[in-house]
Amino acid sequence: MLQLLVAGLVVGALAQPELATTQAFTGQTILIIDNSETMQSTDVPPSRFAVALSDARALVGSLGPGARMTLISMDQDPVVLAAEEGQRSSLLSVLARLRPTNGPADLQQALQLAAAVAGSHPAAGARLVILSDGITEPLGEPVDLPFAVQYRRIGASNENVGVTALTVVPGPTGESAVAHVQDFGQEAAHLTAELAADGRLVAAHAVEVAAGGGQDVSFSVPPGTSYAKVSLVPGDDLTADDSAVAVTSPPGKLRILLVSAGDLFLQDALSLRPDVTVSTEAPSRWSPAQASNPGVGLLVFDGFVPKDLPPFTPYLLVGPPADQVLGTGPPLPPGPLVAAEANDPLLYDVDLAGVDTALSTDMRRSHFGRVVISSTGGPVLMVRDGGPSEPAAALLGIYLHDSDLVLHSAFPVLVTHLSEYLAPPRVPEPSQSPGVPVTLTAGAGSTRVVVTLPDGSTDVLATGAAGETVLFSDTSEVGIYRVTVVEHRGPDEVSYLAVNAAATSIAPAQALDVAGRASQALAISRSDQDLWPFLAVLALLVLVVEWLVYHRAS
Repeated sequence: MLQLLVAGLVVGALAQPELATTQAFTGQTILIIDNSETMQSTDVPPSRFAVALSDARALVGSLGPGARMTLISMDQDPVVLAAEEGQRSSLLSVLARLRPTNGPADLQQALQLAAAVAGSHPAAGARLVILSDGITEPLGEPVDLPFAVQYRRIGASNENVGVTALTVVPGPTGESAVAHVQDFGQEAAHLTAELAADGRLVAAHAVEVAAGGGQDVSFSVPPGTSYAKVSLVPGDDLTADDSAVAVTSPPGKLRILLVSAGDLFLQDALSLRPDVTVSTEAPSRWSPAQASNPGVGLLVFDGFVPKDLPPFTPYLLVGPPADQVLGTGPPLPPGPLVAAEANDPLLYDVDLAGVDTALSTDMRRSHFGRVVISSTGGPVLMVRDGGPSEPAAALLGIYLHDSDLVLHSAFPVLVTHLSEYLAPPRVPEPSQSPGVPVTLTAGAGSTRVVVTLPDGSTDVLATGAAGETVLFSDTSEVGIYRVTVVEHRGPDEVSYLAVNAAATSIAPAQALDVAGRASQALAISRSDQDLWPFLAVLALLVLVVEWLVYHRAS
């Protein structure tokens, strides 16, 4: 039994335990805990975030009687986690549930929350403690803080290599994935860049990046690939930026049906979007049933107004004749075209100067929607948002054959903006930032949108019978999201959304410039008393006792 006790004491001494004691905190303490992307770095074991949690628990344990503490998490959307007076268990429970995120640290908002919590007359001795590596978004404006600020710097290394960008570009022999690898540290990196196509490893290249430099790495993407992922091997202290994903093939094709007597300018302008296919139909062959065909996401009527406007599918009317329902009259000379409102997104890069229009539909009595382009002769372009009872629509009064608009660069740009306004892409552009909500377009005839997250879990977003845009906010994970639009009239549409962390330097900041003054350095007031020497001495004493017992017995 004595030998077993000696063995246990020796094992305990080898573990090098410490007894931590803290100095009691009194008054009001506001504690900001950084849980942004760079806090996942493992340069201080087990990670910067774990060290921050340990320090936070030590500070909670140091609260004196009647002391009050407020916990604030600091990522891209800082929030107040808890505010307790003398309730250590509640604060510790909140800390146990806190997790790191993949977004940046918004110091500005975190400080504003701290100032709001403290109020205009904080208690005497109030303090703000920030547990962070100091890698934050720059302050947009000073924040007036009526208390002292103490900063506990966490982190030791500045060595990090990450994928800052990944794009897929077409080429003469197929698509290529081009990744930019950046070394943020002071040592050269020797790595292997691996390409996975739809989750399957297909290629690898050796990469050498100079200290502080960058290098592009190109891969050939196999035909039919939906998404690509480039990873750096081996990983480093920050794994979140060691890989990047990109959608290779365009999202599900949007079908635009052009009902026209044969305007090639309009057809070509509509075809500029890479995610659409354009089919044409003569006005004489139009039937209302075509508006409900599966896959038709946008209807364009050129010089023609159907008897019954589409009830569900978005539509664009170009150069319509006089129509009582639309409130349009006979054509008239509109005069010079001008933007109705400055900085309208529909007119971005649309230069209307020099456009000569002989005839446009009289829209002065129309209440179709808001005016986007006007003239001395009245409105020329009107749009309206969709709703539960009607789809999004636009009314362009210009008679294209009586205008040189089609000869200006403004025409294809305007048509593209209108088509994207009426029928947005199924998913946003290739890469999104973690935690940022995105708008997904369900489309007419859809019943729900199912999003499969990188970890395999799913979110189901309900849509109306006529389809609508839905907001998806659960984008905190990094990787590929599979978006399935379930249609009740046809096959499901599958597309992908890429979410990537931002590659950045992980060098911890020596100090924080808060409210125009440097923060005070904070050392967590623990006296870490090593216990292993006492255990070793105790083991030696027990060993002596064991030796004496053995010899007495003999």
